[in-house]
Amino acid sequence: MLDRNAFGLWSWVARRAFKATFTRPDPEHARRCIHDTLPSSEGVAVYIHIPFCRSFCLYCAYTRQLWDAKLAERYVDALVREIEMYGRLLDDVGVKVVDIHVGGGTPSLLEGRHYQKIVEALQGSFDVKYEGIAIEANPNDVADEERARDLADAGVKEVSLGVQSFSEGILRNLGRAHKVEDSLRAIEALRAAGVKYLNIDLMYMVPGKVGETLEEWMTDLKRASQQDVDEITCYPTLITPYCIGYRLFKEGKVRQPSMKVFKEMIKATYKVLEPAGYKSIEIYGFSRREGWKYATVNYEMEGPLLAFGCGAVSFTGGYEYTNTHYTEEYVRAVEKGRLPIAGARRVSVRERALRYTAARLFVCKQLDEMEFEKVFESEFEDLVGRTFFGRMLKLLRLAGVIKRRGGKWRLEQRGLTMAHMKCWAFVLNVPCRLTEEYLKEPWPNTVVIP
Repeated sequence: MLDRNAFGLWSWVARRAFKATFTRPDPEHARRCIHDTLPSSEGVAVYIHIPFCRSFCLYCAYTRQLWDAKLAERYVDALVREIEMYGRLLDDVGVKVVDIHVGGGTPSLLEGRHYQKIVEALQGSFDVKYEGIAIEANPNDVADEERARDLADAGVKEVSLGVQSFSEGILRNLGRAHKVEDSLRAIEALRAAGVKYLNIDLMYMVPGKVGETLEEWMTDLKRASQQDVDEITCYPTLITPYCIGYRLFKEGKVRQPSMKVFKEMIKATYKVLEPAGYKSIEIYGFSRREGWKYATVNYEMEGPLLAFGCGAVSFTGGYEYTNTHYTEEYVRAVEKGRLPIAGARRVSVRERALRYTAARLFVCKQLDEMEFEKVFESEFEDLVGRTFFGRMLKLLRLAGVIKRRGGKWRLEQRGLTMAHMKCWAFVLNVPCRLTEEYLKEPWPNTVVIP
């Protein structure tokens, strides 16, 4: 089972290298911290969380809420008000928005008119340099061209489509509500509607009575590579204690493929997609559009990121904070004129440097020390080299899985499996743990992770 202890050494490293305490902040103190730590010279990314779903997938690890049309209308109004509150707070900072992503939940449940309101709020509150927005979508929501066009006309230029599999059996094992035909029709509808960039998500290591086979995964990859899409992003099925499917594991009703098969699936992904014209731009993302990728990991890890909505996590670069993960509590707080922040913490320059290094080297596969020094105004060795993480990098160099030449670091082909294990160990032990704790109660005084 791919839980937070599944990756051996790398699960231990994630717990050893990253420890954080979030506390419920005094509202005025939080406002000062946000204002004073958000850099005015950098472009800021925006993330918006839409928690609503018509049904829950078995292994979803995100903050979600069953669809309620009346609550959704209040929620969009609350988003607008939250954005406007931040606009007033940061009016003298000169925030330049360079990227807008909407995740969930199921953002495609909203209509074009909702996104028009959200975009207008952003444009009225910040200097928006980014044309259009990017959203995640369920295939059955956008399989109709009229529905897809409604979103495109509202400014949706990029879509990440949750295909997950081209196998009906795999989709059932994931608890997905859509069919393979929905995915095929959605791809056509989004293209016909004029969506500029299209990514599809695939999931592997899918649990079942016997678990997904390597052959099934390769069949999915081959069919995906034949579609009219710009990028294919591949994720393993991670198991958290708060996902619905966790109970099935505990009752012995499902199991996942072995760790050996996990490693074979990673290798197969490269073997199938790269010859088909999809270049590996991240360890899990493959694109055939030069200069574009559907991803938010750099902003999440490095900042600056302003995140709005229930369960959204922001990172200014020096201050990290999460909104309450309870939808109605979020709405009520914003309606009362309060920032809906449930927990926050200061982040040191050294920690941000470590996050930057991990994202660049083990997700994006390369790190340039000159760029690093421009960002942090300090030498790489001073901020990273003398830390526990820095010592790990030296060991990995000796093992030949990463290389450094002329101040440029590169993840080697032989290090890809290791990078995946490190990446998913971190995801399970840090952001997933944060969600797990904040789903227990809306306004806890203190949360410690991992």
